[in-house]
Amino acid sequence: MVSKRLKALGKGGGTLVLDAQGLSLQVDGDERMRARVKAAELNGRLVALSALTPLEVRRSGQAGRRLAFLLSHFDVKPVDEAVLRTAALLLDMTGLDGHECLVDTVVVATAALCVPPVRLVTSDGSHIPKLCAAAHEVPQQPAIGLISV
Repeated sequence: MVSKRLKALGKGGGTLVLDAQGLSLQVDGDERMRARVKAAELNGRLVALSALTPLEVRRSGQAGRRLAFLLSHFDVKPVDEAVLRTAALLLDMTGLDGHECLVDTVVVATAALCVPPVRLVTSDGSHIPKLCAAAHEVPQQPAIGLISV
């Protein structure tokens, strides 16, 4: 059963973006993550992730097959020129190190280019909030709400 709070998150369409932890929880069958994804889908929200995210969540065996199944149902966004430009801008704005924060920056840049309202599921409490705050300062980019897991 999907709670009223989770249903409210998805009203109005938009995009639910999963980082590696969000995708990992979904692959591993976490009930709260499954409820978030189900609520998003029921409310017309696209579930998306960066093409880099599955590389962080590699699985084998049955979990690998579940990952492949999920990827076939989610919108896997390519790391294209627009994402790279946005990621570079976010690194410049935050002063974060590209070597240390590359994947997080690409995930946030991907989220920034998704259909609003955008919610990003993450367990990161350091880099991703800074990057999301910077993305909100970029003209024509939506605010990215964070869902901590």
